[in-house]
This record gives sequence, C-alpha cells and structure tokens, in this order.
Amino acid sequence: MLAAARLDFSIVREAAPALAHGALVTAEITAAGLAGSLLVGIGGAALRTSKSRAARTAAAAFTEFFRNTPPLVHIFFAYFALPAIGINVPGIVAATTALILYQGAIAIEIIRAGLEAVPAGQLEAADALGLGGLDRFRSVVVPQALRISLPALGNNLISLFKNTSLVSAIGVLDITGVAQDVIAQRLSSAELYLTIGAFYLLSVFAFSAVLRFVESRLARYAT
Repeated sequence: MLAAARLDFSIVREAAPALAHGALVTAEITAAGLAGSLLVGIGGAALRTSKSRAARTAAAAFTEFFRNTPPLVHIFFAYFALPAIGINVPGIVAATTALILYQGAIAIEIIRAGLEAVPAGQLEAADALGLGGLDRFRSVVVPQALRISLPALGNNLISLFKNTSLVSAIGVLDITGVAQDVIAQRLSSAELYLTIGAFYLLSVFAFSAVLRFVESRLARYAT
C-alpha cells in the first residue's frame, strides 16, 4: 500500500517542456486579458459615470450580464455558438475574449468607484488649468482613479490568472490543458495536479508581492 501511494515525479520531468510551453500560453492569455479588461473597464466606467442616461444604462446592462454569469459559459458560447452564425475564431482567441469581457465587467465597477473617489479639488484644478473634458479625464481623473482602484484591480488580475485554467475546457493547451493531456496519456494525475497547483500558488504569491510594491510606491502620491 505504501509503494502504491508513492508519487512518481518522473512524469513531471518528462512533461516539463510541454508544461513550460503551457505556462507561456497561460502568461500570454493573462497579459492579453489584463490589457483588454483594463480597456473595457476604463471605457465602461466612463460610460457608467457619463451624463447620458442611455450610455449609463447600456454600460450597466453589460456589466450586470457579464459579471453575473459564469466565465465558462462565455467561453463555451464564444467557441461553440458563434460559429453557428458564421463567426469562427481560434480557441485561444475565443477564450481570451470571453475572459476579457468577464473580467472587464468586474473592472468597470472597480474603476467606476475609483472615478467617483477622485477628490473634487482635482477636477477644479484641471478646470482652472483650462483642460477640456477629454484631457481632464485622460490626464487627471484616470491616473488617480487607477491608483485608488489598484488593490481591487490587483484582485481582479489574480482572478483572471486563475480563470485562465478554464480555457482548457475547449482544448486550449495552457498549463492546465497540457497537464490534462499528460494525465490522459499516463493515467496518473496526482503528480501533475500537484505541480500545476504549485505553479498557480507561487505565481499568485509573486503577483501579490509585485502589487504590494506598486501600491507602496504609488502611496507617496496620494492626495
């Protein structure tokens, strides 16, 4: 029984090149997801705080729909349902786009709260300098809102990183997808799941450390 319970990590060593490539795919999806979700978040938050009722309603509907439905459903829809209406995209594109929309919807509410927390004095100072609405938003409001929202945005980034594991459900070979392929071939799962679990855990610790450093650096500019 003890012999049967022993773990054989030679499986992991043999699969190391494929796992490394899968980790790179995970990193690429995370980077694209971060950039895309920030763009969605800033644009959606601008609409959520605009003077146009139609814009606020549209942004609110988008936010409520995507953040209140599972990301896996969006991934399946983008990959399996869109081809039915003639939209065919590679699995990695479909999955990344779905994650961008889901995490972007969450980012909208985070950044909206940050926009509303920018001190009124900063807006008055921008007006006194003669900045137009767009310049004020881009140069004064957004940088401060992002600094205020950074802790919550950091949590959203970590959530995005962990949710990349869902892309394996449609055959994308991220690190989880590679591990599942190896498990199917070798019929041994514990070693692979322990390995990718350690990968996600250490990566989240690294993300958290970087975010804490950035927060401490930006804290000196707090008003």
